[in-house]
Amino acid sequence: MSEVLNHKIIIVEDNEFSRILVVSKLKKHGFTNLSYPESSVEAWEQIAEAQLSDEPFDLVITDLNMPDLDGMDLISKIKEDPFSESIKVMVISADADQYIIDITKSLGAVAYMTKPVVEEELVAVVEAVLLGKKIPKVKGMFAK
Repeated sequence: MSEVLNHKIIIVEDNEFSRILVVSKLKKHGFTNLSYPESSVEAWEQIAEAQLSDEPFDLVITDLNMPDLDGMDLISKIKEDPFSESIKVMVISADADQYIIDITKSLGAVAYMTKPVVEEELVAVVEAVLLGKKIPKVKGMFAK
């Protein structure tokens, strides 16, 4: 797992408690190159700046229901921009509606987990996504 610990990850979650929870779970397992802005707009700015500075994010972990720029809009912006389209995106959301899950998949998300996430499952999915391995099936998720 040590080969994934320095990958650049941005966590996009407007709820402070949820954001800190995901960040702390990843940090506990040794992930060090994490960014966790307070808003989705700030996250998009960081993603764009990282691309321009040739230090792109390897993974975007995003919620869906956020003010200003919701998760689906963020996924669309990432995947429609030729500079950021290769960034892997996974969703962590309280929304377990299959229609919503299917839409995020069609937009380009590679994994979807429902809240609350189990720490070990989160780490296993993040590791698999970053390494391009088969993503383990966990409750409430899909994987491409």
